[in-house]
Amino acid sequence: MSVKPSRFTGDAVMVATTMLLGSSYPFAKDVLAVMSPLLYSASRYLVAGLFLLAVMVLMRRPIALPRRDWLPMVVLSLVGVGLFQACWGLAMARTPPSLGSIVMTTTTAFSAILAWFGGRRLPALGWTGIAIAFAGVVVVVNNSLSAWTPSAGSLDGVGLWLLAAFAWALYVEHGAPYNLRLGALPVMAWTTLIGSLLLMPIALLFDSLGEFARLDNRLLGYWLYTAIFPVGVAFLGLTVGLERLGVSRVMVYMYLIPIAGVGLSAAFFGDPLTPSRILGGLVVLLGVILTRLPLDRAARLPV
Repeated sequence: MSVKPSRFTGDAVMVATTMLLGSSYPFAKDVLAVMSPLLYSASRYLVAGLFLLAVMVLMRRPIALPRRDWLPMVVLSLVGVGLFQACWGLAMARTPPSLGSIVMTTTTAFSAILAWFGGRRLPALGWTGIAIAFAGVVVVVNNSLSAWTPSAGSLDGVGLWLLAAFAWALYVEHGAPYNLRLGALPVMAWTTLIGSLLLMPIALLFDSLGEFARLDNRLLGYWLYTAIFPVGVAFLGLTVGLERLGVSRVMVYMYLIPIAGVGLSAAFFGDPLTPSRILGGLVVLLGVILTRLPLDRAARLPV
């Protein structure tokens, strides 16, 4: 009888987590209207990293890393925070938040491709799902059902979103062994903090801390919210979900992130919800689900 409450708690935590992750898109867009993307990404991840380490101290969890793991953590930080967040912030400044939340779902497709490069067989269903997911991205980017609308200038933001999705897939793929050995929370806490410290000097080459003076109370609240909740608290939720539900069930909940991002952007921030974007989003979700099925099936096979 003790298993059911644990599962229900894990499900409830994952619903809240995906809502928090999706909420970062519309809130970030307003802040990036007055703050440069690199400084925004570095500063909020710095706050989130300190928050996660403080939580570990309060939980009386050991925070020290074995010496042999420092170099891998730095490499993971460069990919999962440095590259990912730099692309995320730059793309968010160039595109509507609803577009970004949908395109980021292609992380699953990139994960499948990385698994194939790693020697794991990907059946035809997986490749079909990848093709469908990227076809959906084209529909979302085109944002019209009657004409071809993309221009060279509009595609740079989409390219950055795809690079961000690839970077996150790479981080998850190569971080998995360390999550198993060290625990998901220490890996997330340290990579978040280290990545922000690596990204901050780069941001300060182009930007100035004086940009914080441009933020009024509302935007400062948005900045702090996106540091604490969609990163800090949501990462805590992911660790709870992974422990109680496993990777496969957690990945199912990840499909709710674009729904949360698109819904919040449209309801509270005036991001237009067009028929082509709805259709394209549904096509992307279908593609990532078809891609995920063979991955989950392979994960359940005995090794």
